[in-house]
Amino acid sequence: MSKHLEHENLIARWMDGRLSEAEKKQMEESGELDALKSVIDDIDTWKVKPFDVEAGLEALHKKKSAVITLNKVKNRSWLAVAASIALLVCSSLIWMLVNNSDTSVSTAIAETKTIELPQGSLVELDAVSTLTFNEKDWEKTRSLSLVGQAFFDVTSGVPFEVNTPIAKVEVLGTQFNIKTEKERFSVECFEGKIKVSFKGNTEIITKGQRVTIDNGVLLRLDHQKTNPEWLKGLSSYNKTPLEEVIADVQRYYDLDITLPKKYQSLLFTGSFKHHDLKGTLHTIFTTMEVKYTLYENRKVIFE
Repeated sequence: MSKHLEHENLIARWMDGRLSEAEKKQMEESGELDALKSVIDDIDTWKVKPFDVEAGLEALHKKKSAVITLNKVKNRSWLAVAASIALLVCSSLIWMLVNNSDTSVSTAIAETKTIELPQGSLVELDAVSTLTFNEKDWEKTRSLSLVGQAFFDVTSGVPFEVNTPIAKVEVLGTQFNIKTEKERFSVECFEGKIKVSFKGNTEIITKGQRVTIDNGVLLRLDHQKTNPEWLKGLSSYNKTPLEEVIADVQRYYDLDITLPKKYQSLLFTGSFKHHDLKGTLHTIFTTMEVKYTLYENRKVIFE
C-alpha cells in the first residue's frame, strides 16, 4: 500500500477508535493528533452561506427554457420541412390513385346492378359479372372490361370499347348485350351498329343481328328480340348445350350442382325464371328426361 493511502487509513482508524497504543503514540509524537483534534473542535464554528433554493430553481428554469426553446425552433423548422415534403408526396400519390385507379363493379349470385357511366351511358350488369373502367381521359377514350353479362345503352360520342376475355366490341352509340362464359361469347345488337373483333377477324352487325363465338368458332346470326330477356328475370334458349344452361342456373341461384359428363352435350330449348328454383329445375330436367333430387342444402344429385 502506498504511504499516502496508509496515512489516510491511519487517520480513519483513529476517528472510529481502532488505533493501537503504538499508533496513537506515533501520531502524538508527530504532532498530527493535536492538529486533528483542533480541526474537529473548530467544525462547529464553520459557516456555509445559505443556498437560495427559489433563486436557484428560477435560474435553472431560465437556463432550461433557453435550451428547450432553441431546440423547439430547430425541430419546428425541420418538422415543417418534413411535413411539407410528406404532404406533397401524399398529395401526389392520392392524385395518382384517384386519376389512374380503375373502378370495378361486381355482382353476386342473383344480384344485378345498374351503373351510370360518365356522360350518361348506362350499363345493366347481370349476376356474377364484373365491369371495370377508368374515368381518366373518358372524354377521349371510353374503354371498359367485362366478365359475365351486361346490357349497354351507350350515348353518342367518341368510340366506346368493351373488352372481354374472348373478343372486343366497339361502338359509337347504340344498345347491345354482351355475354361471356368460359370459351363462349355472344353479342346482340338492339340499336345502331357495332364491330366485333376476334383473333384478327372483324364483324360489323346492326339491329337484329348477333355474333357468337363458341370454342373458337365465330358465327353471325339474326335475332328477333327487342331487349335482353334476362332484364325481365327470364332466360331463353334454343338448342343450347345443357352445360351452358346449368352455368346460367348457377348464376341466378345459390346452388351446388355438378352436371354429369353424359348430360353436358344435351341440347336444351326452352326458358326458365330467375326467381323459382324448383320450377327452373323441373322445367330443364323434366324436358331433358334427366332424373335428379334437390336436397335441403341446395345440392342437386343425379340418378
